[in-house]
Amino acid sequence: MKVSVFIGFFLAAQVATVAQGAEKPADYAYGLTIEASGSEALYDVTLPTAVYQGVTRRDLGDVRVFNGAGEVVPHAWRPRRTEKAEAGQRVPLTLFPLKAASDVNLDGLSINVTRGANGMLGAVSVNVQGEGSKPGVETVAYLIDLSSQDRALRAIELDWKSAEGFSGKLRVDASDDLANWRALVTSAPLLNLNVGGQRLQQKRVELPQQKVKYLRLAWVRADKPVAPEITTVSAELADKSIEAVREWRKFSATQSEKAGEYVFDLKGLFPVDRLRLELPQVNTIAQVEVLVRGKADAPWQSVTRSVAYRLNQAGAEVQSPDIQLSAAGERWMMIRVDQRGGGIGGGMPVLNAGWVPHQLVFAARGGPPFMLAYGNASMPSEALPIASLIPGYREDSVTNVRAAKNGEPRPISVQAAGSSAQKELGGQARLQHQTDWKRWSLWGVLGLGVLALGVMAVRLVRQLGQGEAKGVSGNSDAKGKGDAPLE
Repeated sequence: MKVSVFIGFFLAAQVATVAQGAEKPADYAYGLTIEASGSEALYDVTLPTAVYQGVTRRDLGDVRVFNGAGEVVPHAWRPRRTEKAEAGQRVPLTLFPLKAASDVNLDGLSINVTRGANGMLGAVSVNVQGEGSKPGVETVAYLIDLSSQDRALRAIELDWKSAEGFSGKLRVDASDDLANWRALVTSAPLLNLNVGGQRLQQKRVELPQQKVKYLRLAWVRADKPVAPEITTVSAELADKSIEAVREWRKFSATQSEKAGEYVFDLKGLFPVDRLRLELPQVNTIAQVEVLVRGKADAPWQSVTRSVAYRLNQAGAEVQSPDIQLSAAGERWMMIRVDQRGGGIGGGMPVLNAGWVPHQLVFAARGGPPFMLAYGNASMPSEALPIASLIPGYREDSVTNVRAAKNGEPRPISVQAAGSSAQKELGGQARLQHQTDWKRWSLWGVLGLGVLALGVMAVRLVRQLGQGEAKGVSGNSDAKGKGDAPLE
């Protein structure tokens, strides 16, 4: 009994000792102070460049947030969005009536336009093919100029003059040169009626989302009704995809042993998804391949191919667009240039790498000052799912995630990522893999406890067995004495 009590106290003391070894800021290489008062429940942090230069894991698993008492607080990562959709707006459009004989074939109309100094349509004239120009007797269609719009239309909404109720069908054609037309909508029903004291209206026409320069509207006259005059039309623009704001950093190249291979050390695990390659000479065109690797001695992995150019056209310099790739997150990058045609000539290219920074959300448990700590090759990830930290989370909502500073509902900031702001905590030694003695100690203690309990169980079974054996032996002796024969 004394032995079991001693073992129990010993195990409890060892577990308590290991439990006291919870994570602390000094377990990480570096830290940044977070500007947050702690008066709100949740806060956003946009990761600065220094964090990507100090972490050891691409998934940012060695990032923690500590409160003023040095305790770890819960955190999660927002899903990274590299682009967002800008909702379509409603804009008014200008109608240009096309006048001709009522029985004219629309495809036989020759349309000529003149533009003003601002590029907008100023006048429209109509000729009937094969008949020359003649006065029109009525409006047979309407022309809409969309050349100044930078996106497609989702729908148009019309209004017209009609003393009484009207129902009819509208045809919508599209063209890019006013000569060749194609049908977008052949028979869209439109109406504006009063029935039993109730108004029925349908003035909206949905369109295929195609970018076109001109629209032609015309009533479909199957039964020759009196078509009303269209007075106004507005357009509902399609949603537009907009690139997210990126951080950019410039890197110089070191040429490798093979010609046409240029290696770049990014000195950090940046989630790069855009590249801009600056070529050393004008009028250069080259096929390039992008390769990455995580360590200086690891094999290269190809991620994409593209064409890079730098051309002088009409006195202006034109450069190739950004090279798109999936977020690499590797430290080393190589541009391999096809040497046919002389490659990129003399000189060294410059690489501009762009990425969308991660956003960390943490719960302000405890009190400030809060600290963002990072850089430990031995730490596992402890980030929660974003829906666990923010119940009912939606990507289009930032409910209850605010900055306490000045009470403004905006993401909080982290102090400047310069060397003066970054604090050295555990130092560079934390960036190397280390044996997790705390965990192994706990497992060792638990193993000893199981072994001790096993020994105790064996001893207890033996004692019970010995007790039963003695009891059986005693009963046998007593029975033998009582049953002895009388002489």
